[in-house]
Amino acid sequence: MKLFVIRLLYSLYCAECWTYRMPMRKLGPMLDRLAKRLYFWDPFGFIQKNNPTLEHYIRNIHKTMDIVFYDINIGMGITRAEGTLVSMFVPYEMLILSVFKKLRILPIQNSHFNIFLIITCGLSLLFTHFLDPKNEEYIGYFHKFESHKNNAVWHVISSIFFIGAICAGIISIMWWNEN
Repeated sequence: MKLFVIRLLYSLYCAECWTYRMPMRKLGPMLDRLAKRLYFWDPFGFIQKNNPTLEHYIRNIHKTMDIVFYDINIGMGITRAEGTLVSMFVPYEMLILSVFKKLRILPIQNSHFNIFLIITCGLSLLFTHFLDPKNEEYIGYFHKFESHKNNAVWHVISSIFFIGAICAGIISIMWWNEN
């Protein structure tokens, strides 16, 4: 189960990196023009002091943005992937509760939807916290997954799992509000 969660996390990380790369291809020239204006405007002389040429400054900006978005340790991609992983389990848990409510296994009232939603969010957070690798252990797995040839299969499985979470959320809301 732990390896499955790490695989999901890797696929979500790859998806997050892809969603950052696509706008940057379109916005890159505009950001370079903005960097050029900032370099020559430089009211306090800080930019030109630390960057001898404009190309050096633009290269530093791109390096910094790569670290911010793509770094496995501190980047936004891994942070957003972990948050998405946590939120993917909530609809499945709510679907189970909706089935229990629909089959009248548990006497749950309609007014308690928000309470059960908060409880399932907490359970999902605990579930992923205990299954998530500790002390940056997932980095070793990520490097192994990068060299595998069946990553596309796992990306499809993760996509199906994500689409299933969306469907489970819709079904659980419909079943919960049934009279």
